[in-house]
Amino acid sequence: MRAWACADPGIQFDTTINEWHTCPADGRINASNPCSEYMFLDDTACNLASLNLSKFMVASGQSAGDFDVEAVRYACRVWTVVLEISVLMAQFPSVEIARLSYKFRTLGLGYANLGGLADGAGSPTTPTRPWRSAAASRRS
Repeated sequence: MRAWACADPGIQFDTTINEWHTCPADGRINASNPCSEYMFLDDTACNLASLNLSKFMVASGQSAGDFDVEAVRYACRVWTVVLEISVLMAQFPSVEIARLSYKFRTLGLGYANLGGLADGAGSPTTPTRPWRSAAASRRS
């Protein structure tokens, strides 16, 4: 079955992953979590959250249908603090995972519903709204 059809992470190249490693002096990256959104040192944890982008569409008024970029920026700042607090308050399954999680502060803030947002706004290939240009610049 194709990876995109069954949600498997697909092929991962050990050499590339470790060439792009942000902390190579602290050890190799040997594996990822099952969804492959988190690759880092053994015995570390990552607290993850996602923002639902469709919730940032302005519903009424003069700006109806626009994407509220400032609200997203604010949400990113708030949720980064929330994730940081979650590291401080977490109960990890081992002392080593706790130690490395505190040391590296691995947080992951992503987004959800970009496709639904694009579908609802028309053609995703026509950059008529600022969020489309912003999304296109974040893909690389």
